[in-house]
Amino acid sequence: MNRTAGWLVLAAACGGCAVAPVAPRSLPPDPESFQHWTASGRLALVANGEGGSGSFTWGQHGAETTLSIRGPLGAGAMQVTTDGQSLIVTDAEGRHLDTEQAGALLRRRLGTDLPLAELRYWMLGVPSPGSASSVSDAAVSPVRVIEQSGWRVGYDTFTATGGVSLPERFTATQGAVRLKVVVDDWQVAAASGQGP
Repeated sequence: MNRTAGWLVLAAACGGCAVAPVAPRSLPPDPESFQHWTASGRLALVANGEGGSGSFTWGQHGAETTLSIRGPLGAGAMQVTTDGQSLIVTDAEGRHLDTEQAGALLRRRLGTDLPLAELRYWMLGVPSPGSASSVSDAAVSPVRVIEQSGWRVGYDTFTATGGVSLPERFTATQGAVRLKVVVDDWQVAAASGQGP
């Protein structure tokens, strides 16, 4: 897919129309206690001029992330499971690939390495505690920007869910890689952060 087609896919998949910025109206979640949640929506990725889109469900249960991707981006369906150290990818045929093979498959399918360890925190609108970062808020879009690990994450809108502000739309960029995420639904466990 060429760069122009990739951006057309990106716009269509993520609702292409302009969205009025919505700044956080309450405090961001504390990632130490906010450990059990599910987000579902749409994502689009352009890497080095190639792109694709799909729908996703992100489940976070303690340190374990389960990311299910459906549609062209996932080449049908794909599930990624990681605890920040190990990585398992289950493809559409039900085959399980462990860390090295899983990483190679993701690079082949997505065209880049995604920062899954950091993305777990960026999904919540906060920087990963694992490395240096800067965070700035503004009254105009992007209403929050996180810069970390060579990535720039710009947030357009937030929603109040479970007593905290959580992102609805954000874009993460690094060089020629651009990942756009639209969260249509948040499911949050009890405010104490205990699992269901």
